[in-house]
Amino acid sequence: MIQEGLLSFLQAQPANKYYLAYSAGLDSHVLLHACAALQAQYPQCFQFEAIHIHHGLQAVADAWVEHAQQICTGLNLPLKLIYLNLKPVAGESLEAIARQARYQAFSSCLAADEILLTAHHQDDQAETFLLNALRGSGGAGLAAMPKVRSLGLGQLGRPLLAFSRVQLEAYAEQHQLDYVNDPTNAETQFDRNYLRHEILPRLQTRWPATSQTLSRAAAWQAEQQQILEQLLAQQLPPFAGSHAQTLSVQALKAVDELMQKALIRQWLHSLSFTLPSAKKLQHILTDVLGAASDARPCVKWQGCELRRYRDDIYALSPLSPHDPKQVLVWEDWEQDLYISSLDYWLSKELLIPSLKQQAKAENLPITVHFRQGGERLQREQGYSLELKHLFQTAGIPPWERERIPLIYLGDELRLVVGIYPKT
Repeated sequence: MIQEGLLSFLQAQPANKYYLAYSAGLDSHVLLHACAALQAQYPQCFQFEAIHIHHGLQAVADAWVEHAQQICTGLNLPLKLIYLNLKPVAGESLEAIARQARYQAFSSCLAADEILLTAHHQDDQAETFLLNALRGSGGAGLAAMPKVRSLGLGQLGRPLLAFSRVQLEAYAEQHQLDYVNDPTNAETQFDRNYLRHEILPRLQTRWPATSQTLSRAAAWQAEQQQILEQLLAQQLPPFAGSHAQTLSVQALKAVDELMQKALIRQWLHSLSFTLPSAKKLQHILTDVLGAASDARPCVKWQGCELRRYRDDIYALSPLSPHDPKQVLVWEDWEQDLYISSLDYWLSKELLIPSLKQQAKAENLPITVHFRQGGERLQREQGYSLELKHLFQTAGIPPWERERIPLIYLGDELRLVVGIYPKT
């Protein structure tokens, strides 16, 4: 039954290649085994590759890697190993950090027309529905886990959502699968484990079909959410800001608060950011929409920073650490220059001939600085311009200004990358 359901799913979601999220536990081993069986049966139709992630959080993780290698070799499936170096900060959820890092790793593997398959099943769906309900989630949260969604350049698929944990256990027993048991799955200090071991069994004693019912409720909610998102996507364009992927404060203020919340959530969803909590969303309305036009509000949550500049609202990934006091010497003008703190290459084409000629003639170094305040741009026409005024005229948001490379000839600021001179 599982192989038939998997085949039906794959036929509905054709891809150039399928990756399998393989932890070496029961659920992912069932998926791996079923995929290997389909590949053996239809060798021209499917190409699978397993991905095993070593989180570095448990002493047995190395043994799990060896186990995964043995199983994949036995099933004639290639295996990609990814090692994470997680450094959780005190107070942060280890579950959330590991999950975010895991999916970032998965996303980096996917090309267009490729799908990552995970082994989430019906009981996982019920747990997710309950967890999100207990957290006060809205429609998107109560829709729980979609069968297919985008991930990086490709997609993520969950072909086993229609099957229960009992069915997966029966499949594993029938095929005598050798899988590992993660001891942390029994630790009830984690919310999902507490639901799984303490709450759902009690609900199922009273209502045996609890998992199926909650999974069905999530599916209904997903349909409603999909319709809502389609309608909101049609409403969003008139609220666009003056820069790409921004929203206009004034346009949002023209509609009521309920519509503001709906439009902001839809905008963030379209940019693939994690949606904010109700409390954070209220902060956006009061601290960002309600701020003075010259204020610099910022509301942060996992994976996102929402900022305002003038009439535009920006949604950004958290800014990486950057030292604006660093100075880089551009010694080889025939090579691009790498700025490690920004993970950015400066093109050698920026060094215009007149700049290099003057540097040679006067034996002056060409260096890269970052804004400290008070800089003036020396123009070839013989006059200078305050950098602050240049940034304001160009509409550069404040948080970007100290990250824009400034190219100096000796002690003179001559080029502002991306702004002056215009290319």
